[in-house]
Amino acid sequence: MSENILSKSTVDHRPIKIALVGCGNVARKHIAAIEALQGALRVVGTVDPDADARQRASQMLDAPGFDDLNDLLSSRPTDLVALATPTGFHPEQAVAAAEAGADVLTEKPLGTCLNTAHSMVQRISELERRLFVVKQLRHHPLFRAVRRAVRRGRFGRLHTIGLQIFWTRPQSYYDEAHWRGTRDLDGGALMNQASHYVDLLDWMFGPVAEVHAIGGALARQIEAEDTAVVSLCWEQGFIGSLHVTMLAYPRNVATSLTVVGELGTVRIGGPLCDRIEAWHFETPKPEDDRIEELALQVPRVLRRGHEEVYRNVVADLRGDDASVVNGHQGLRSLAIIDAAYRALEMGTVVDVPAAFR
Repeated sequence: MSENILSKSTVDHRPIKIALVGCGNVARKHIAAIEALQGALRVVGTVDPDADARQRASQMLDAPGFDDLNDLLSSRPTDLVALATPTGFHPEQAVAAAEAGADVLTEKPLGTCLNTAHSMVQRISELERRLFVVKQLRHHPLFRAVRRAVRRGRFGRLHTIGLQIFWTRPQSYYDEAHWRGTRDLDGGALMNQASHYVDLLDWMFGPVAEVHAIGGALARQIEAEDTAVVSLCWEQGFIGSLHVTMLAYPRNVATSLTVVGELGTVRIGGPLCDRIEAWHFETPKPEDDRIEELALQVPRVLRRGHEEVYRNVVADLRGDDASVVNGHQGLRSLAIIDAAYRALEMGTVVDVPAAFR
């Protein structure tokens, strides 16, 4: 096993040695982020069992390719392993990287099984390694503005929240890879496509206490769900819903967020949740005049979302203050999704375990 040589005293004087594991579609965003931080990161290898995908990534990053993670870890000293692999592989790969002495940055969600993901987080903590989770939507300017308004009490008492994700994933999308739409490796619309937004519901509004859900594979031939409606009750007593489908025709229709409180109502819509449809508060503030300007920034911020995540990870590893999402925080949204899946199976209201709120 390689020995991690990254420390607070040495990292400022050399690039962080990073390995990219998984060279499929989402890896392109990682590659662009790594290239944007060339002075701070040095790629020591790429890993993918698909030779063509591995070769493309290796050429772009000018690094050797490996078909197995353990081969890379045993031969290339590595500070940080970035996982862009199917969700079901994350726990085993993250623990292997940490046991080899590397910190880990993983795509969302942490895993497809809450208990397995929890064990992963605990093991990496025992090894005194860092675990980061990609949650780039936390940098979305309008979501951040809503969160600030909540924190400052501008809504007063929250009443209800609605989040809609009406996207499309044709059958051909699932047929492209054997793991897509499977319960063990990918999950469905909730676990995969809506995962970031479940995280936002917790990050923006606080802990969710219980959920109820209906849904299933209505039109796609997959193991997991292509459509679901989840009712949520937060610890503070307000309620809401998450409605997600991959069946919109012929393309993604919209992502929308509505927040209703006693002193304010906000609705954000549009394909990127970048259109202000309502922004009303009892007491106006100067920042309200800049909300349309923030909306214009959304496409640019989302294009560079992974780059922002990487910048914060690099800063954190160098001992600077940074906005990062760690493994324990990543478990919170996974616990909500896990409760929703149990509610789907049981047909009843399910509590989100207090340990993950």
